Amino acid sequence: MGNAHQLTGALGSPTRAWLRPALYAAGTVSMLAISMVASLALWIALPWAFLGWAPTLVTSGSMTPLVSPGDVVMIRPVSSADLGPDTVVLYGRSESDRILHRIVEELPDGTFRTRGDANVDVDSAPVAVADVRGAAVLAVPWIGRPSLWLHEGRALPLAAAGITLLVLLALAPRAFDPAFDPWAAAQRVNPAEVLLDRAGAHPSDRRTDSSRLLSEDLHDLVHERLAGQSGVAAARTLQLLKGLS
Repeated sequence: MGNAHQLTGALGSPTRAWLRPALYAAGTVSMLAISMVASLALWIALPWAFLGWAPTLVTSGSMTPLVSPGDVVMIRPVSSADLGPDTVVLYGRSESDRILHRIVEELPDGTFRTRGDANVDVDSAPVAVADVRGAAVLAVPWIGRPSLWLHEGRALPLAAAGITLLVLLALAPRAFDPAFDPWAAAQRVNPAEVLLDRAGAHPSDRRTDSSRLLSEDLHDLVHERLAGQSGVAAARTLQLLKGLS
């Protein structure tokens, strides 16, 4: 957090008046982006930690538009009784041979025909119950794209994502720093002072009679009411002091 007065002096010149709201807006957008990524990450971390669901990265487009490459799908354990047509399952005999497809038919021998939503033909080999690792229950969009780029060896988008993250982390504190908040850093003015034309620090800053917000009569009335309120407050303070003495 910076010193608001020092930064006000540095950024307060007319030629750089745009810099304060620009930094504040950039910090707010950065904070929103970080919050969104953190929220998506929680949809993975919490079911993984408390429900035993396992995340799997989508690396192909065979299940579009349901899920796309770079999405993360949460897989829950299932029994054979839970499996049937229209269930999206993760199956495969090894970690490197995992496929996320939908069951389209149960065969008489207890195996299943599967197919990707984006595919025209069914998968060539039926899937046995023993090869099913779980059923898909939750899809978290986009969050796995850096992992996908790393898996594919795409250095350019991965580096761009890393730089973007560093920029967001650098700008996010501006959303909480009053030195960059154009509303918090501005001088707060009592509405009554504005009505009475006393908000300016110097007589030259005050309005002329022709540009007053209130007419002369209303101006005097507000002035008298405020003076009366000040007198009542002073009397109450004196009464309180007498009671405490």
